[in-house]
Amino acid sequence: MKVIIDVRTREEFVKEHVKGAINVPWQDLDFYIDFLKDNEIMLYCDTGFRANIAKEKLAKYGIEATIIQPEKLKEMEKEGRNIVVAINYVFVRDGYENKFEEMVKQLCHETDRMPGFLGSKFFKIDGISAIGSMLPGDLRNASIKPTKYILLTYWESKEAHERSHMTEIFKKAFEAMPAYLAQMPYEEFYEVLK
Repeated sequence: MKVIIDVRTREEFVKEHVKGAINVPWQDLDFYIDFLKDNEIMLYCDTGFRANIAKEKLAKYGIEATIIQPEKLKEMEKEGRNIVVAINYVFVRDGYENKFEEMVKQLCHETDRMPGFLGSKFFKIDGISAIGSMLPGDLRNASIKPTKYILLTYWESKEAHERSHMTEIFKKAFEAMPAYLAQMPYEEFYEVLK
């Protein structure tokens, strides 16, 4: 079977991809080896760079793949949809982390059913990169207080995002949230570039 694989990020894939392609970011190929073997594999990305990395990775498993060159990609039929990222920065009071995490996980499950919702990611600070922050010492395991979280939600439009915040589910979450917070959250919209 011929399998066309877009090895870019999920967000890039959603924005636009070759019709009929599947998305397996090159970093995740290891998890798909059993599925990929015994198939005719065609890889692509925007420039061919990540597709070459993916090809080399698959070769280590004995899987041959061809790369669809960027010039050929321009001729292929594409599909996709708009994607907007809403990013929330949240600071939680010491001792309320578990309750807050459970509330957010429940809210994320409820959001899965909302029109225009495309997924979410939830992060908790786990240290500081001293090198990346231009600070002296090793701060990878530093205790950061208040605990910082970042919640990314993906939407088909800003309007779909705003409609979700008018639902009872969100209203209840917003009413409960101040009890857990050290600072009121703020939310920003971002355009996916890569």
